Amino acid sequence: MKVRCERLDYFGRGVGHIDGKVIFIYDLLPSEEAIIDIVLDKKNYMIGEVKEYLVKSDSRVKPKCMYKKCGCHINVLSYFNTLEFKKRKVLDILKRFCNVDLDLKIIASDNIYGYRNKITLKVRNGRLGYFKNGSNELIEIDKCLIVSDKINEVIRVLKKQDLSLVKEVIIKDFGEVMLFIDGVINIDKLKSMCASIYMDGKVCGKSHIVGSLDKYKFLISKDSFFQINNNVCLKMYNQVLDYAGYGDTALDLFCGSGTISTFLSNNFKKVIGCDINESSIECAKESLKLNGIDNIEFICGDANKIVCDCDCLVVDPARSGLSNDGISNVNKIKPKKIVYVSCNVMSFARDFNKLSRYYDFKNMTLFDMFPWTYHVECVALLCLKTFGK
Repeated sequence: MKVRCERLDYFGRGVGHIDGKVIFIYDLLPSEEAIIDIVLDKKNYMIGEVKEYLVKSDSRVKPKCMYKKCGCHINVLSYFNTLEFKKRKVLDILKRFCNVDLDLKIIASDNIYGYRNKITLKVRNGRLGYFKNGSNELIEIDKCLIVSDKINEVIRVLKKQDLSLVKEVIIKDFGEVMLFIDGVINIDKLKSMCASIYMDGKVCGKSHIVGSLDKYKFLISKDSFFQINNNVCLKMYNQVLDYAGYGDTALDLFCGSGTISTFLSNNFKKVIGCDINESSIECAKESLKLNGIDNIEFICGDANKIVCDCDCLVVDPARSGLSNDGISNVNKIKPKKIVYVSCNVMSFARDFNKLSRYYDFKNMTLFDMFPWTYHVECVALLCLKTFGK
């Protein structure tokens, strides 16, 4: 089939039509034409794969990565064009679903390769790699350009081991390296490289590692959440502080390992952080001792069900956004400001519409936490209508 790409969708896929039916094709840019194979044909749409390019876009670049379709969805664009794609995507969603039209700034990553401090790899039949986009087909890799050198060194050693009894591997690098193995292998050659190795319900080495961000140190467990791009994370947290301002009490919901709470402690007399992950909260409490901070209280519980008076509310939920209970509780608390950190602008747009009875949309800054992917991190400032006037 011959297809001409009309635009990119929100996932970085080329969009075209065949006999009036929409088709999505990875690795096809606007104005490009290609011969494609149809790999999936549903009632309302099709998925295609490029077999031969007939017309190529001037925006196309040759990716540095040798692998295809394993997660870097838009690496055939120049880095500048990936930023423009993400900016247009967020603008379109805000205008379409929230009737919000404003000028957005996107903050680039200083490191567009080697930026990830964590990787999750699948293992099938002893082969280590990523799943192909939208499938369980494994793409075996030798190294990944977007993770740190230390993680790639662990990958190199892992590939020399017998992985036939392994399902998944997670590697974290915060100066110290933590390795989680779902299965069983010989770890003798990995002990000198990893401060912590979890395997078969046991830990070899440290149970936790310590990571740094700006002047702060944070305890990290195998289950605790931490942003994957330290450089952009610091820029984003500084923006959170700027939007949050100063006050008596800040409430940090979905606080993870307490990173945002720690930064907020400089601006507020008291900070309360809440997360449902017990391991994250334990790490957050221990990190207070590392940093000598005494004005933060951490609570383990469902952040969507917390009701607490505060001057500023910071929320950083999962991709699914706030629950109906969460929205209801925010509207009960009515803090003067909400700083909403989101990795999914669609769920943010839905939540803002539910909050807009009491809140005005004041500003938003985008952060390229995940270069070469369609993902973008957003930090929005919402102000209580009576407070903002």
